[in-house]
Amino acid sequence: MTLNSRKHYIDSDEPQGTKGHSLKKANDFVLSIRDEIAPLLEECIIYESKKRLGKAPSVELPNGKLAIAPDIRCVTKAGNVFWFEIKDKAQRFYYPDTGADIFQVYGWYKINKEFQEPVFVLFQDPDFESCLPKNPPYAKLESFKARWERSEGKPYGNWLSNLLVLKKKYPRVFSERSRNLEMYIMYFLVEKMEKVTSYQDLIYEVDNKKISNVHDELEAYLHPGNTLLKESDIRFLIKRLFNR
Repeated sequence: MTLNSRKHYIDSDEPQGTKGHSLKKANDFVLSIRDEIAPLLEECIIYESKKRLGKAPSVELPNGKLAIAPDIRCVTKAGNVFWFEIKDKAQRFYYPDTGADIFQVYGWYKINKEFQEPVFVLFQDPDFESCLPKNPPYAKLESFKARWERSEGKPYGNWLSNLLVLKKKYPRVFSERSRNLEMYIMYFLVEKMEKVTSYQDLIYEVDNKKISNVHDELEAYLHPGNTLLKESDIRFLIKRLFNR
């Protein structure tokens, strides 16, 4: 899979830039979203916990196991809890999707399922030129441009429960390598996401119970072959990453 060049990184010759620079950009984006939405809420915190999975803050589930937490925990003025997961990354050029590490997604899913606390997954593309691979084919360029222009580099996303509904062989899991590590990424259709123009609208949906809970079982398609994975299969993929 051809990675996007992410030209706005300092070391632009590397496909994904340095890890340190990437983390700083992501952290700055999280802070900016927190600062924007916090005045509308009773509480809005960048989630931290002594309970960790690796280096990631985690939430303890009713069965005593841990789940990786989303970035921001929000409490509305009506007392309802929801979460934001913030992703500063370009949607893919050759596929109509964008996504996250399957281990993270599974954590958000378990929190959403066990506590009925909705998770909003928020993405933001860099500028258009930074999203392009080297020498992009014209036919693909036109279709990608139309996708990029739906959000115009502004934050976009959807509730996790909506993104996990099976449609057009999505969500889809790809086996990839990044910084010499094997990983599985779960990708969601960009067409299922909308530009976020009002955080108050999202809060209204939470307080008025407009958001469905995630399904009882997590499902996704495995690329290639589009085999339908059940939750037990997804847990197996995660387990084998940590047993190497």
